[in-house]
Amino acid sequence: MHCGLRDRLFRCAPGSWDMQRCDGCGSGYLDPRPNAATIGLAYSSYYTHTSVIGAEQPPKSAWRRHRIAQRNACLNSTYGYELSPASPRPPCCVSTDRRQRWDKQVGYLRFPGRGARLLDVGCGNGRFLMQMRAAGWEVSGVEPDPASAAQAVAAGLDVQAGSLETLAVPDGRFDAVSLHHVLEHLHRPLETLRRCRAALKTDGTIVIATPNFAAFGHRVFGPDWFPLSPPTHLVLFTPDSLRRALENTGFEPEPSCRLRLGAAEVFRQSVQIRRRGDPMRMQPPLSFADKLCAAWLARQADRATREQPSLAEELVLLARRRD
Repeated sequence: MHCGLRDRLFRCAPGSWDMQRCDGCGSGYLDPRPNAATIGLAYSSYYTHTSVIGAEQPPKSAWRRHRIAQRNACLNSTYGYELSPASPRPPCCVSTDRRQRWDKQVGYLRFPGRGARLLDVGCGNGRFLMQMRAAGWEVSGVEPDPASAAQAVAAGLDVQAGSLETLAVPDGRFDAVSLHHVLEHLHRPLETLRRCRAALKTDGTIVIATPNFAAFGHRVFGPDWFPLSPPTHLVLFTPDSLRRALENTGFEPEPSCRLRLGAAEVFRQSVQIRRRGDPMRMQPPLSFADKLCAAWLARQADRATREQPSLAEELVLLARRRD
């Protein structure tokens, strides 16, 4: 489907790869695929190597404190959290973009109550774990990249370095398991999903966020689409193939993915790739014409996604363990 792809994001992995489409399920897969011995080269310069110590700083401005109180009221009402401080009632008018940011803050997960346990698979430097710990969860993580895992441990988090398949993670211990932009990095995603199911309690929840191979942006940018991200993204799912993967590994997925708008950032980065620039640092700066083009295309993408959610740039799907 796409031939001769190169590492144009982190620029640390030599070689080229082809992205193929599976005729059976519609997913994309990298071919040839880096093996377990060489994939580390692609992560030698990665954004999760930065420290998250000090990331939980209290807001300084009154306006920011007001916004946090509104967010907390909304999350308390929608997901059952007990966050404080919180406004007396949730705000009646919230933009779609802001509401999505708030939902993402807690990973779209309902709060079962004090003592609830969360396992974050591929937790990186632990930023999401810190957010969920502040929200009341007892958190643990696994991270295959040693440098990222070291940052999480340095921040005081319970994180093991290694893959879920090889680590001693207790069965039936967790109320929820999260994989935020992790599944696409895995050599054996179905095996990981089976291990996630084993780690969950009966009726536990898994939440997955991953790029959408059927996205509007992929149709527009083709091999320059930012989420292709070779060679770190080994498998890219569509809404149907992700749901099928969950069903085949013992989960009962929700009827549909959560609607995710906000294509602007992906489109700016994709334009940068097309211009042969650095999409991670956004250098050189895009021209006014390029920014205008990216913004216009992103608006078209969001409009199309509202009418057809399967075109979203990102898939967010929740599922329950099926016994």
